[in-house]
Amino acid sequence: MPAWDRPVRRRRIEKGLSQKEVASRVGITRQALHAIETGRYIPNTLVAIRLARALGSRVEELFPCWEEVDPPLSPGPFPWVRGSRRLILADVRGRLIPYPVERLEEGSGVFAAADALLPAGDRRGEWTLLSSAAVIQRSAFFLGCDPGIGLLVERIAALSPNRLRWISCSSEKAAAALRAGQTHLAGCHLPTGEPRNNRVLAREALQGVGGALIRFAQWEEGVAVARGNPFGIRSVEDLANPGLRFLNRDPGSGSRALLDELLRRQGIPAERIPGYERTAGSPVAAARAVAFGIADAAWTNRPCAQAQDVEFLPLGVSEFDWIVPRDLLDHPTVALVLDLLSDARMRAEFDALPGYEVSRMGTVAARFGPKGEISG
Repeated sequence: MPAWDRPVRRRRIEKGLSQKEVASRVGITRQALHAIETGRYIPNTLVAIRLARALGSRVEELFPCWEEVDPPLSPGPFPWVRGSRRLILADVRGRLIPYPVERLEEGSGVFAAADALLPAGDRRGEWTLLSSAAVIQRSAFFLGCDPGIGLLVERIAALSPNRLRWISCSSEKAAAALRAGQTHLAGCHLPTGEPRNNRVLAREALQGVGGALIRFAQWEEGVAVARGNPFGIRSVEDLANPGLRFLNRDPGSGSRALLDELLRRQGIPAERIPGYERTAGSPVAAARAVAFGIADAAWTNRPCAQAQDVEFLPLGVSEFDWIVPRDLLDHPTVALVLDLLSDARMRAEFDALPGYEVSRMGTVAARFGPKGEISG
């Protein structure tokens, strides 16, 4: 466990207040405040509340008390990145959840700032903290593969001190992480007509806590190909060309599930598609593989194909929904993210993305109690 910073002192300095001023407002001596700031004295509940009011903070921001820290090598929805020492952190229901910062970078394609460093060699040693406890507590994880979440990340950073940490992953992995208490929000886009769809995924993920499935966007999905479409691909049947280097999406992703559904409709066995088992971890990576000439065709969505300047053949539509636990609605970042869904300017920006349809953004698709879906 890292030696955490001193949030009371940090917040007092940010507010431009002296120890004497704060102590007077709280009704304690300057010496007592100094002892609190240096961690030698833990105040009682009343003093903690008064301190929070005097400094314009929440009590839990001034006195972080994580009940449990998930060890970075514990089983989870992602394998650990070999050699990784940099962590991103967030508080999920009193547990400090770490992810390798590389998982964050996979979505953005650029290096990202970490919150903590693991010790070199022996990971059982003390971590090096790079972000304050308050920053970590105001961070929220969003797991899912929609690259449009990057717009929300930037908008939140411009509007507030809150942080949305988007980790790109498949629908199944995102739901599994939410079910395990390892993320605040999860995105999913399994085919609506399949037995395993967004509602089923949300019901499983919200078991025991309840919450809602929130509509976000529809996107066009299909095949990215090089300019001029040299293989003449017009349908899923054309993916069975033995000379084609095809790149699929990863197992558990909604994109792969949609392709499987289309193949079943046409009676095409998956093994007839050369490269069916070759996968990309995100729609961005899939489109980029075509742009770099690594693949002749890849399963992705329209905005990612357009961003990589390759041609796109639409073959289906996906509903991207959010799984939102009821007990995390008051998290400051989660609340802000949900508020942005009803912002006309935010909606207009998403609507400007190619292939996005956001007329139902922010509406409730389904509600769930701790034991299952609630009708009406």
